[in-house]
Amino acid sequence: MKLYAIIFMGAVMVFWGCEKAALQKISAGKTMTTQQAIVFESTDIPVASVSASSALWPAAALKDSNDATIWSSNTHSSAGVTEWVAYWFNGFDSVNYIKMLPRYNGAAALGFPVSFKVYTSDGSNWVLAATDTAFPAPQQGWVILPLPSAVYTNGIQVVATALGKDNVNNYVFQLAEVGAGYDARFNQFRYIGNNSVYQQNEIRNVGSGTFNPTKMSNWNYDERNPIIAAQPGGNSNVYAPSIQANGGAWNVYFGGWDGTTDGHDRISVTVTNDNFLTFNPHALMIDKGVMIHMNNETVIKTADGIWRMFYTSYGGSPAINKPGYATSTNGVNWTPSSGNASYLLNMSGYTNWNNADVNGSNVIYYESGTYHLYFNDFNYPSTGHAFAVHHATSTDMINFTYTGDVLNEGLVAQDVKKFTYSGNNYYLMVLHINGNELRYSVGTGPATFPASQQLTTNLGASDRYITSAGFVTKDNRLYGVLYGAGPVSTLDHNAIHAKWLQKKVLFISDRTGAQWGDIERAYGPDRIKLYMNTNIETGHFYIYDTDGSTLLYTSPRVTMRSGDIWEYRP
Repeated sequence: MKLYAIIFMGAVMVFWGCEKAALQKISAGKTMTTQQAIVFESTDIPVASVSASSALWPAAALKDSNDATIWSSNTHSSAGVTEWVAYWFNGFDSVNYIKMLPRYNGAAALGFPVSFKVYTSDGSNWVLAATDTAFPAPQQGWVILPLPSAVYTNGIQVVATALGKDNVNNYVFQLAEVGAGYDARFNQFRYIGNNSVYQQNEIRNVGSGTFNPTKMSNWNYDERNPIIAAQPGGNSNVYAPSIQANGGAWNVYFGGWDGTTDGHDRISVTVTNDNFLTFNPHALMIDKGVMIHMNNETVIKTADGIWRMFYTSYGGSPAINKPGYATSTNGVNWTPSSGNASYLLNMSGYTNWNNADVNGSNVIYYESGTYHLYFNDFNYPSTGHAFAVHHATSTDMINFTYTGDVLNEGLVAQDVKKFTYSGNNYYLMVLHINGNELRYSVGTGPATFPASQQLTTNLGASDRYITSAGFVTKDNRLYGVLYGAGPVSTLDHNAIHAKWLQKKVLFISDRTGAQWGDIERAYGPDRIKLYMNTNIETGHFYIYDTDGSTLLYTSPRVTMRSGDIWEYRP
């Protein structure tokens, strides 16, 4: 669309539009009869001229800094009529947001379009910048909409393609003021679209940063609850997640009954290529072989490119749980690929090892040429040991020597990961006891762990009994924790749930002071779902670090609607 035609037509309408009194005969009820203070931002660009597609009330009202004067298009009997406003600046400027002040009758906007398009001028043509559909009726104050990216422009056009109603059911486009500007803070917090999800905003790129032991407070449950369930067609009982980064993907190993019907545990894997948003079909890794069950695996990949797995083998005569091992060059093809008594670990220094029932805890950790095994003994009354987290070391991953207990608590160790912060090493262990919580201990060495602390409790009935856990880590970042859990105390209806360490996001309304974000849900490690109790609100977003209290960012005043998607770009 060429600009010169619009400018000419708009100029005619500004000078020849009807007087405001003419509309009062059509639209009953007085609106904005007293002038209010119009709040402009310091980043606003002054509007130099305006025009409109029609003017039942003069378009000049759009730039007079008076919310008691209103521009109105002609009225119509149906919504599907196009009306527009256009406004220009004194030259070209960078613009990354537009703003419109609706006509209000109390708290209800009148004549605000349901669907509209925003164009920017390149000096010769209008260029489409944004499209909004099913826009909810504003409630008070400015509607401030960031553009997807900054544009160097000398003018804005808003084209209404589905009109709103006035208070006597005419379809019309009406506004009190228009504006636009550039605020650099929008470069850190971008609007990227709308998914039409009711009373919910999605905030992306708000996962954890580099490990900091003082910023481990803000954990959010994944809204899918669970994120991984057994394959259909048989028994549904999967748990014991062990997560290993694999290039740009993640291998999630787990054990249990993955849609099988014979009641024997096996070890499987699923791969996520999109950071835990979706998961590939499950694949069997370790079959039961001569054993009754194979489960409770932990997997690492060492610097030589070899994948190494510890797991629980249940079998033999009499049947008892013992830790076994397997290796792989690619994380998929394992030796052995099924239960095999020749691949059990050997242990020295642990009295009555033959009678030890090492179930549910076979944690492998490798550092500086030494393999560390963390395990529990459920037959401790007979073996003469405490029910505690035991520790053993090896240089070949097969022959271990018991070194003592690293945590004298009645908990089952599930995973150990190392992090660094400010030149110090931190060893993070996660534990459970088949109850409704996960606990953790932050050690200063691979054999030094203080008393545990609560990491999380269950979310609801579906994860009431937590049976296993594994950290999600990569490049000195703690993403979160996956955990196996189920609704019954028999512990045989498990699925894999997730809780992610994330930044905290709040939105506070300018209109009411209402705050959203105190209850958040995650969708993968880097996305937060922020729940609203309204369809539209203007205010500010606040982003805090993973301690939940260190403020990182405050947005400009902005309008958020149901379904908006935002991305934080620090």
